[in-house]
Amino acid sequence: MLEDENKQLDTNETPEGADKTEDVAEEIKDSETPEAAIVEESAEEPAEKSAEETAEKVSEESVEDTSEEQPSEKKETEAEEDAKEATAETVSSEEPIEEAKAEPEEAKAEPEEKAAAASKTESADKKPSFKKFKLEKGTKEYEIFDWIRTICIGVLAGIFIVVFLAQRDDVSGDSMVPTLMSGDIVFTQKISNYFHSYKRGDIVVLDGKNMDGYDSKEYLIKRIVGLPGETVLIEDGHVFIKPADSDEFYRLQEDYLITGTKTYMGEGGLARGYDEVTLGENEYYVLGDNRPVSNDSRYLGPFTADRIKGVAIIRVFPLNEIKVL
Repeated sequence: MLEDENKQLDTNETPEGADKTEDVAEEIKDSETPEAAIVEESAEEPAEKSAEETAEKVSEESVEDTSEEQPSEKKETEAEEDAKEATAETVSSEEPIEEAKAEPEEAKAEPEEKAAAASKTESADKKPSFKKFKLEKGTKEYEIFDWIRTICIGVLAGIFIVVFLAQRDDVSGDSMVPTLMSGDIVFTQKISNYFHSYKRGDIVVLDGKNMDGYDSKEYLIKRIVGLPGETVLIEDGHVFIKPADSDEFYRLQEDYLITGTKTYMGEGGLARGYDEVTLGENEYYVLGDNRPVSNDSRYLGPFTADRIKGVAIIRVFPLNEIKVL
């Protein structure tokens, strides 16, 4: 409406009334501006209200967010405090470095000691437990055990006796007749060998190995007639002895010989000079009781003490002729 009126005014009015028209237009503009301002203000009021509402909503959301963020912040602060405490503990634990190093070594040593003790206990537990076995007298088991024990003791005693104390010897030949016969069994003691305590008249077992005139491996069994330091003389079918501290000979009494037995030298013995011999410190002159057939010192010469293996003490066989020699 206003625009149409302006157009009409422009067309109807003359240039002379141009100033009036301009004034009118300005008045109209001035009249329109307050309305427009009012309109604009009225339009701006809802906008301001909407802005205020949005601001309130934002503030409420921010409050809610802050309220929601408060627990998380608390958690963060708690985590920071824990981290600070942990760092403080690490710092305090790093200060005694030597103690911290020694503790692991001790901790290692303790398990090793425990393992060793455990292994010992296990080994002790693994040891077999033997039950005591007792035999009651009168049972068959006890009789068997008694027999076995007796046999073992007898065997051990026999070995000990044979090796160190006595031995059994079988007589072979007739050189000791009538005292011993071929086939007789005698026991000889070895105790005299340790002390060389031999005396005249002892029947001894001799080792003639490697002696000039003796080729057999068997031992000899003869009787001692001459002792160390003495001089033995065989003359006129008899044996004469001169002690070491005397200048005279005496005739040896030999009751063990068969009556009328004579002692003579052989040509081999005479050639070697064994008819008269002065015995050395450990030498013995021996003869067989059966003089005509015996191979003894008359031909082999004196025997040293180390060749004497034992002294016959008893004849045990034949049983009907058991005799102490």
